[in-house]
Amino acid sequence: MPRSEIPRSERDTELRRMLVATASAAPVPTRRRWSIVAPIAAFALAGALTGAVSAVALNAPEKHKPVTVDNMVAALVYDDTQLFGEPVVINGQGNTVEPLGAVPDGAVELAVAFRCADPGRFEFLVDGKAATTIICDEASTGSAGSGSYFTVDDAPAHTLTVSAGEGKRYVVWASWAARAVPLEPSPQQAAAMADGEVTDAEYYAQFDRYSGCMTAAGYPLGSVNKSGTDITYVKSNDSVTSGAEGRCYAQEFVQVDMMWQGAHQDNSETDRALR
Repeated sequence: MPRSEIPRSERDTELRRMLVATASAAPVPTRRRWSIVAPIAAFALAGALTGAVSAVALNAPEKHKPVTVDNMVAALVYDDTQLFGEPVVINGQGNTVEPLGAVPDGAVELAVAFRCADPGRFEFLVDGKAATTIICDEASTGSAGSGSYFTVDDAPAHTLTVSAGEGKRYVVWASWAARAVPLEPSPQQAAAMADGEVTDAEYYAQFDRYSGCMTAAGYPLGSVNKSGTDITYVKSNDSVTSGAEGRCYAQEFVQVDMMWQGAHQDNSETDRALR
């Protein structure tokens, strides 16, 4: 999968989250706390939407099903996200410099999705400054790729540069966006975190509250297994794209879940799989 050069702690948190929340039959993009965003790796871009082009995906290798721009966007943009203006799509290879304008009214960040059509190293620069690097292997070319949301400065205009090896192909999609403000932790989750540690009872109780929230939203969790150190379960793709999973996870479980996993990282099946 694509690999982004981001801090190890963020990557470990996302990968552990992915392993605990087992993917369902329809691939489920992990909620980004960015992240690696599930197979999505974080990268920073900036700019406004000008010069939009046709959203035609590059041909994937024959052993993979074709990946469209819609696939890329579905892994990044959830139903509780507002988009502004006409998205820009770049089908490029080698080095591309894209002039971009100012941030439109109402937008607060830039949603950007990336897919490599060839394996290689892809450098991203914003306003001429290095933003991040994504390294793709052969398997990455058949996936929906990478993506993230980023704020930008108040400069009147921006440029985005993608630098890749000669002939290395890629697709970049970008749209100005405004995501829903994450919910604050519930009083029960805040209380569980108050003393700086999570007990077994608090971990299981908050998972049950998270599960109950998902059921109430119409997306009950499946295949729940509480026999190991970490609770494992299946969440549906629709629960993620609707925004319901992110709201329930933020409100009832995220802080407890991350603290629990951090405290048990040496003996859980999840951590062994992560390593």
